[in-house]
Amino acid sequence: MMSVDEEEHAGGGGSGGKGLDEPNMEATSLDALEKDFQEVLTELVGDKSLERFRLEYEKLHRALKKSNMQEKKLIKKCRELNGEIVNNAAKVQTALKLSQEDQTTIASLKKEMEKAWKMVDASHEKEIRAKETINQLKDEITNLSRLVEQGAGLSVGQENAMKELVKVKEELSRNNDEHETNSRKDHARMQELHAKIAEMEEGKRVQALEVQALKDKLQLKATEQERENRRKERLDKEIKDVKVKLERKSVENIALSTDVGRATTQVQTLEKQLADAQG
Repeated sequence: MMSVDEEEHAGGGGSGGKGLDEPNMEATSLDALEKDFQEVLTELVGDKSLERFRLEYEKLHRALKKSNMQEKKLIKKCRELNGEIVNNAAKVQTALKLSQEDQTTIASLKKEMEKAWKMVDASHEKEIRAKETINQLKDEITNLSRLVEQGAGLSVGQENAMKELVKVKEELSRNNDEHETNSRKDHARMQELHAKIAEMEEGKRVQALEVQALKDKLQLKATEQERENRRKERLDKEIKDVKVKLERKSVENIALSTDVGRATTQVQTLEKQLADAQG
């Protein structure tokens, strides 16, 4: 498996892009070879003594054209693979960046949830103390009410104290109701945060799987590109060998043509001498 840094440069500085924009055999060179071939073929056609040479020359020419077509296909495929590698490397980097951002968000949500828990605990403690105070006030009010029912009159101070107790009790009850309402809201917020964290962690897990899949695909494409590059290197050597053979055959053709011309001249000279001798 390639590292992230290797993935980032998979399509750039490696062997993947080498020679893709400059094929081993330029179009002008091929045109020149084609022209030379046609000229040689024109010279060979009709000469029975050079028939075997012509057939071999045509065979080499066909091999050269076939190799050149294969090289063009390989170059195209290498370019496509190079593009896919660059694209997948960019996707990996984007996914890793998003994963890092999600991790930061999850950490922030967890802090917020811890803060909410502390608020819930504090509210719960206040609620307990308020209920204890309310119960104490209820007991005092009940005691005072029992005295009234038993016919014992309340002094002005006791009566004022009872009114104050009732007032405090009602205020504490309202505060307690408010605490309970806030507590329910806090619990709802806690559940919301918990669900959001769980959702983001699941998203992070899925994203990690996608990143791994992209990395695997990137490695596969890089391996495929290396294989195609090796094929191209072998084909380049084959083209070079065929080209050398063609050039050698051209030289041989010139030598043969010279020998044939010289032999023809000698035959004509001998025929003339023979004719003169018979005359």
